[in-house]
Amino acid sequence: MQILHCRYTDSCTFCMSSQRYSYRTMELALRSAVARRRVAMTAATVGTLVSAFEGTVVTSAMPTIARELGGMAAYAWVFSAFLITSTLAMLVCGKLADAYGRLPVFIGGMALFLVGSLLCGAATSFGALVLFRAIQGLGAGSVQPLSLTIGADLYRLDERARVQAFTTAAWGVANVAGPVIGGLIVEHASWRWVFLVNVPVGVVAVGLLLFSYRDPPRAARGPMGAWGALLAGTATALVSFALSPTGLHAKTGRIALTLAAAGAVVVLARQQLRTKAPLLPAVVVSEPAVRTGLASNAFIGGILYASAAYVPLWITAQGRGNAITAGVTLVPLLAGWALGSFFSVRILVAHGMRPVQMGAFALAFAGSVSLAVVVAFGLPTPWAFAAMGLLGFGLGPAASSSVLAPQSCVAWQYRGVVTSAVFAVRMLGGSISVAALGALGRGGHEGARFVAIAALALGGFITAGALAPRDALIGGAREAPTPAE
Repeated sequence: MQILHCRYTDSCTFCMSSQRYSYRTMELALRSAVARRRVAMTAATVGTLVSAFEGTVVTSAMPTIARELGGMAAYAWVFSAFLITSTLAMLVCGKLADAYGRLPVFIGGMALFLVGSLLCGAATSFGALVLFRAIQGLGAGSVQPLSLTIGADLYRLDERARVQAFTTAAWGVANVAGPVIGGLIVEHASWRWVFLVNVPVGVVAVGLLLFSYRDPPRAARGPMGAWGALLAGTATALVSFALSPTGLHAKTGRIALTLAAAGAVVVLARQQLRTKAPLLPAVVVSEPAVRTGLASNAFIGGILYASAAYVPLWITAQGRGNAITAGVTLVPLLAGWALGSFFSVRILVAHGMRPVQMGAFALAFAGSVSLAVVVAFGLPTPWAFAAMGLLGFGLGPAASSSVLAPQSCVAWQYRGVVTSAVFAVRMLGGSISVAALGALGRGGHEGARFVAIAALALGGFITAGALAPRDALIGGAREAPTPAE
């Protein structure tokens, strides 16, 4: 019996008798498996694309929606509801995927997203739109981290650089093109198509994944820890409400909300220390690469979302361009992100996580300082584009290594929960930073925001130096085994 193993999925092992089957037959079988692997990764990436697209396409449509449905007072809740439920889904979906398989959780998340899109397109009141955006967020938060989890199942560590560069490019295109396409839809059709356009694309992604992807065998299911997930969701929502500029404006109400958020975080921490089914198992948290990935992503999310929120705002506020120009300023950041991610994996495999993380945050610090100088001295806009490119070239390796290294040092049954935790921390870091820097920039102190972004990059550099493991060959020979291996 000759055993041929392929990386289509970790369970895809062909057992063929050398006396019965020719080498040509076995070669064709392997080629078919590789083709299915590519189709599966494309389907997962399409899922990421539509969920990322929906996060930004609504921005240009919201003024029209608010005028038609009469919800200007609750304008920001359309964004906050999506963000809060996305973060909650990220905290939960990884554990579900490890217990029940990637495919059913991905399909369930996509179904929630598409149902939410249909309901948003049919909304007749602003309150209903906010509720339906929350449903959309639950689906989007499930789809995005699972796409990278599926990629980790399909590809070896040294192959994931190309895959992640492709996924990052798709994510960047969706984020940048979203506001432009949303404006065109509103101008030439109804705003409802901003939501409905997702439905056929999402259905195609699900169909392709059903055709091409097979879940590897799973270990026995342990307790799910539903109480911890509920507490995590409550704490996430309360923290987001406390930070949201659309929360309670009365001083006593704001203080009460902040105390409630702090109490929820304390209760969650105590529960996680005592439970037998924590959101992140102790065997996972004990890995230095996982701890580094979680800490680094708090800074990465803060830098990324703060830059994406306030650089376009600065461009338009200073009269340097219109909304389209403001959106284009993010292109160098995303291009640098994809380019840096592509080249960083070789350093990760050969030299370990620490040099990649420290070098990446050093580049991000240089880019953010350059951006702060451009803002402070009013330098020409092309200098801002260059600074954003350098910032992205640093953030890309930092983000990719903080996902790839944790995925590679834990067993298959923990990949989903680790990937989802990393993404959830990134979203939380972004939420906190955007809210904090929004308050910091009031009163015309826009430069302070960009100094704070540089401080976040410096914090990431210091954290990487303190936590990142020194070991070389994080992947390759050291990559954690899968069920079929």
